[in-house]
Amino acid sequence: PGNHLWVYTYVPNGTSPTTLAGVDEGNRLLALLDRLAGEKNGTPAQISLAWMLCKRPWIVPIPGTRKVERMRENAGAADIHLTAAEVAAIDRALDETPMSAVFGGSRVVTRQ
Repeated sequence: PGNHLWVYTYVPNGTSPTTLAGVDEGNRLLALLDRLAGEKNGTPAQISLAWMLCKRPWIVPIPGTRKVERMRENAGAADIHLTAAEVAAIDRALDETPMSAVFGGSRVVTRQ
């Protein structure tokens, strides 16, 4: 209670199936973050920041906020400890989520 992430999506008439698929893909990723947040007594934002902190020792996420309570929440990510399996689960979820779907159906072009 209180830490669950609820996603409400406004879908206007005429929305393309590609965009709807992106909403579904994004919701699966958010569900994973929400589940981990519940298990860790944290928030999805803290799980995201903790995941970034796990990636490389020189990566320092710099989230922006204007609210003191959000700053405290973000700082609390340092107290969230993710296992290697949890980091791998987030990595897999990101690998399996087409980023073009996440960004509203726009095509992502990979440079060679």
